[in-house]
Amino acid sequence: MPEKFGGQIFYSDDEAKKLGLIPSSEEIANAERMFEQFGAARSAAGPAPEGTTPGFGGKFSDDHEGTEFEGWTYQAGQWYDQDGQLVRYNEDGTRA
Repeated sequence: MPEKFGGQIFYSDDEAKKLGLIPSSEEIANAERMFEQFGAARSAAGPAPEGTTPGFGGKFSDDHEGTEFEGWTYQAGQWYDQDGQLVRYNEDGTRA
């Protein structure tokens, strides 16, 4: 059964195969070309304005945006939720 975590849906190998989600070698080669183009554009980008993510900013600046972790911060080795509360988990993985 698919599992949703961090704004993403994860499938088992069998589920992915049944749904046709396994990419072909041509699709993989195309994606690699796109990553190379993206890397070249990123390397060629000039300095970003003060206070933004270098080169791009916007949606590339916060991977948690739009997920259940939006607003979380990581400080001094600890995660804090959107309300500034320290995030703790029980041994079984549930939030304390």
